[in-house]
Amino acid sequence: MYKALVVDDERIEREGIKFLIETLGLSLLTAEAENGVKAWEYLQAHEVDILFTDIRMPFMDGLALAAKAKKLHPKLKVIIVSAFGDFEYAKQAIQIHVVHYLLKPVEVAEFLEVVTQVVRLCDEDREQRERTLKLQQVYEIGNRYVQEQTLLNLLQGTASTRNALAGETLFEWLDEHARYRVVLMDMRRKFFDSVNHGFEAELKSMLPWDCLYVNLNEYQSVLFLHIEKSWDDITSLESYGLLLQEYLLVKYHANHVLVFSKLLNGFQMLPTEFQEMEKALEHKFFLPATAMMFTEQGCTPRQEEPVYIERLLEEISTYMTYGETLLIRSGIEQMFDVLQNSNSLSNIYVKYICSEIAKKYIQTYKRESHACFHRFVEQIYTTQNLVQLKELMNDLIVEREKPATESTRKVIGEVLKLIHRNYGQDIGLDSLAEKAYLSPSYLSHLFKKETGASLVKYITCYRLEKAGELLRSTTKKISDISQEVGYTNFAYFCSIFKNYYGKTPAKYREGDTA
Repeated sequence: MYKALVVDDERIEREGIKFLIETLGLSLLTAEAENGVKAWEYLQAHEVDILFTDIRMPFMDGLALAAKAKKLHPKLKVIIVSAFGDFEYAKQAIQIHVVHYLLKPVEVAEFLEVVTQVVRLCDEDREQRERTLKLQQVYEIGNRYVQEQTLLNLLQGTASTRNALAGETLFEWLDEHARYRVVLMDMRRKFFDSVNHGFEAELKSMLPWDCLYVNLNEYQSVLFLHIEKSWDDITSLESYGLLLQEYLLVKYHANHVLVFSKLLNGFQMLPTEFQEMEKALEHKFFLPATAMMFTEQGCTPRQEEPVYIERLLEEISTYMTYGETLLIRSGIEQMFDVLQNSNSLSNIYVKYICSEIAKKYIQTYKRESHACFHRFVEQIYTTQNLVQLKELMNDLIVEREKPATESTRKVIGEVLKLIHRNYGQDIGLDSLAEKAYLSPSYLSHLFKKETGASLVKYITCYRLEKAGELLRSTTKKISDISQEVGYTNFAYFCSIFKNYYGKTPAKYREGDTA
């Protein structure tokens, strides 16, 4: 229903117009005002579609009111209802675009005809607004899709910077010489398929920089931060990282890891840097539920030393089982990084944990392990400092052929079977690692090593490939297919499907090649 305001200094005149509106069944919600000043106050606080006003009133006449009201609400339809019909009034009414001029006493038939015409004009305005809104939405969706594809291409290095940004006007600051950082938001559970469109706007409003947002999958999204010179240092970034963490925890109860990139100039090094950020996440197993990392500080997580080292020892033990010499070395390197910066661990404790590593390694790879172990332990306890101890541990680990290659392939094969059987369910790194009896970080490493893709990315691609097959080979509803391949949020499914295939599910089903 449209809203009408009836303005006249005579109450009986106001009641008469309201009576006609009600009696003739006109779909108008009416309010009233006793003079121009009161009417102006009402118009400033309320949306009104049609204004009925007398001309001669105290404080502000009807023509002055109409002129001010039209400036405030250009689409407002003004109907003058007055006993004065001289030419000067009519001339002024035309100048301020009054749609009709009714003379008192008002004739019922004329009133019905005039108001019906005005309501029709309101209908046309509403339809035009709706068309404009739809066109704007289509334009924004198109722009958003191009923006997402451009950012994904830059992250993955699948297009040159010049080609990726050619003709682009979507990014005010994004160019080949931009100074920026990237933030990878990695959630501990499915998250980005359930947040609404307001999430991105809220995220951007919290940060002091211009930023761009792109979603990768249900677990990960990326922010491009346009960094000003005064925000180059990590301390300033960390303060806003903490603010972002508080927002995600308080509003969404979402545990997560934030990884900040180095300060970047242009886009040449972006794909390599993004790989480093993804590599940093291999350590998230050792981190608290919510954590923050900076690639320029290295990827070793900072945590309570004994807890971190105990977990690291478990990882090193797993690496030994699978013959991963490089990972064993990497684990020992991380352990010594922590020990180097620790003031709370005793020499005896440090040598004890090195003995435990040596015991496992010697039992796994060396004959006469008992005698060999005792000789090595004697060497451990005679070392004078951490540098000597680290060199000794590195000497222990020798390059060798990995006897567990087939075993590794078998494990990843079983994980792939689990994905292929259960892709429609809520599966992820943690649940698959539990079923494979591996730590999440090690499964992540093995999976990427064997398949060339991260586990989360593989699951996403597999689901979307299955969705594509179902769209082409069945007549199932698109919303049902979304549920079947594991996406409960239909809007999110459509968005990520379009990012993957370059077209909507409906267009893909039609075989549209445009």
